[in-house]
Amino acid sequence: MFLSTLLELEVKILKSITDELHIEFRKLHAKFRTVSIIHIKDLQIEINEWKRNRLITEKFFKQNYGDFIFKPPKKLPNVYSIIIIGVQQKSIPVNFFYKGKQFQTVLPPTYVYSEVRATCKEILSRILEKKGYFIERAILPLKLLAVRSGLAKYGKNNICYVDGMGSLTRLEAFYTDYEFPLDDWHEKQLMKSCTTCSLCQNACPTHCIPKERVLIHADRCLTYLNENTGDFPSWVSKQVHNALVGCLHCQIVCPQNKKFLKFDKQIVDFTEEETEIILQKTPQKLIPESLAEKLIRFNLDEYYTLLSRNLLALINK
Repeated sequence: MFLSTLLELEVKILKSITDELHIEFRKLHAKFRTVSIIHIKDLQIEINEWKRNRLITEKFFKQNYGDFIFKPPKKLPNVYSIIIIGVQQKSIPVNFFYKGKQFQTVLPPTYVYSEVRATCKEILSRILEKKGYFIERAILPLKLLAVRSGLAKYGKNNICYVDGMGSLTRLEAFYTDYEFPLDDWHEKQLMKSCTTCSLCQNACPTHCIPKERVLIHADRCLTYLNENTGDFPSWVSKQVHNALVGCLHCQIVCPQNKKFLKFDKQIVDFTEEETEIILQKTPQKLIPESLAEKLIRFNLDEYYTLLSRNLLALINK
């Protein structure tokens, strides 16, 4: 009798944690799924297979997958679950003033993440820690994790789409020593709408979306080129540049994003002086504090060494 009562109480606690999280993340226009820690090796095996089968280059693998950590943090030794969260985001308009002219561009969704990550962490900490559990950020292949968890499905452009949010979604993941009752591990799925649609393939300016597979030729993707140093290849047309970092060509034309293509109310303005500082490649440690704070606020400090090149490409279109 006593054991039965304990089990019933445990079930209520388990349900209440999941339900509380759903309620809180709904307020954030977010969704989440949970998977067992046993699948962490499955993620590692899969991306290693991509490299072994030459679906991605060695260089791309090192640059984009080399920082993943496929083991729980030491400060949280008894991990049972991984929480993967998708938060809907909007594009942020960006204006640069230069030589008396205004140059308009955009910061695509998902690039501004500090506040989102902090909010997700706060929600998880508040709900789990009051019941004696803890969390820690997980540095994992989030797109693959989102699709494997059932939170998202792949599009033909190899970007993941969350139902009710489209692909304009910031992903975050956390470990916890709480064992969620549901292990949402799934087979990867492609959106049904992609089987009869080729809009993203036709819109891709670098032709990196193949017909024979979902995994794109990532080293040709404009996002990859926009986020790596060096000159743009000669085969990249000046007219295709459309964002300060990243690229939106395939996402703009996607019918699944039609309802979600919105701009944030806040607009980021860079003055003539600030634009000149960026274009002159002023060392980051020497830029004015006001500019440094603006870059940090929008997580552009991570791309500072690329901003001059990318901005010139937009100016010279």
